Amino acid sequence: MALPKLTEVPWYNIQVPSNQKEVKFRPFLVKEEKILLMALESEDPGQISNSVLNIIESCVKGDDLNHLLLTSTDIEYLFLKIRSKSVGEVIKLNLKCQKCESENEVSVNIDDIKIESKTLPKEIQLTDSIRIEVRQPSFHQLSQNKEMMNANTQTEQIFSLIKEVVTAVLTEEERISTRDVTKEEFQEFIDSMTQDQFAKIREYIESIPKMKHNVSFSCTNCASSNELALEGLQSFL
Repeated sequence: MALPKLTEVPWYNIQVPSNQKEVKFRPFLVKEEKILLMALESEDPGQISNSVLNIIESCVKGDDLNHLLLTSTDIEYLFLKIRSKSVGEVIKLNLKCQKCESENEVSVNIDDIKIESKTLPKEIQLTDSIRIEVRQPSFHQLSQNKEMMNANTQTEQIFSLIKEVVTAVLTEEERISTRDVTKEEFQEFIDSMTQDQFAKIREYIESIPKMKHNVSFSCTNCASSNELALEGLQSFL
């Protein structure tokens, strides 16, 4: 006699942060959690990103929903909501004291974690006749960018991220897609910018909405007060 299949799982409604469209999600199953745990044990950022995206694809459904176009903020927010319904609303994190560096177990309620709400421009004016078209890159794009995933400094990360953010260069006569130029040509274009022009792109990147949560705790070892800002999905895994 065959064993029965446990197919009844609850579904919940939720809004995607970047477009406010309503979708449905369910808790992840044991087989999906197993893949995530194996990825976390590997400590490979690429493998972790792929496992998170696979869970989103399996657990989130909606009309005209393209999982590959979801932003990092979308993925992070949806993943934490899935986790809250799967293993509980409270996450226990081991955070280091800023003074003595002792680890402290701190509990964070997922429902208290908020997403920044910002309206980003679609174009950036560089000169009187040249603009660039920009967009918030998808989680999938970023996870496939090996240069950014392997970057050792914030500067390296920003330069790699620019390639995903800038989609076209606009002149008075034409629109030049960055897909139609070589990596070397694009880098030459970036290198030719003034400090003020480059600062505009950097400002755009730094204004991309992020998942942030401020945590306060007293160190159990030295009793020092700590105020930490947790940012990005990796802080909550």
